[in-house]
Amino acid sequence: MHDFAYHRPRSSAEAVQLLSRSQPGARYFAGGTTLFDLMKLGVEAPATVVDIGRIEGLREIDASDRAELRIGALAAMSDVAEHPVVQREFTALSESLWKAASQQLRNMASVGGNLLQRTRCAYFRGGPEFACNKRVPGSGCAALAGVN
Repeated sequence: MHDFAYHRPRSSAEAVQLLSRSQPGARYFAGGTTLFDLMKLGVEAPATVVDIGRIEGLREIDASDRAELRIGALAAMSDVAEHPVVQREFTALSESLWKAASQQLRNMASVGGNLLQRTRCAYFRGGPEFACNKRVPGSGCAALAGVN
C-alpha cells in the first residue's frame, strides 16, 4: 500500500467538501470491507481517504413518511432487512438483503457500500498481469480471452 491523506469529517457537508477538494484520487471510506482489500491488491490507490463512518444520521432507516422509505448509506444490511416496515411493505428488499451475504457480512456491510462495491471478478482483482477494462479502460478483458 502507498501513503494517503486521511480525513474524518463530522458532517455530510464537510465530507462532500473534502472529497471534492481532494479530487482526483479521493475515495469515501465507511467500513473498508472492499476499499482496503483493493488498496492492498494495488487496484485502488487513492491519494485521499475520507472516512464517513462516524457521521451522525447515515445509519438511520426512516419509514415515518408513508410516501417514501429513506435508508442511510451506512445502514447495515441486516438492520434494513429486519426493519418491520421493510419486512411488511418492501418484502422483496428484505428478502434480497437476507440472501445477499453471510450473517457476519450482513451485520457489518452497509447498504451504500454494497451498492457501490467494485466488481468481484478475479481478473479485476488479480493485478496488472490480467487485462481488465474496468481497472484500465481499453486494456481488454482477460475473462473473455480465457486467460488462466
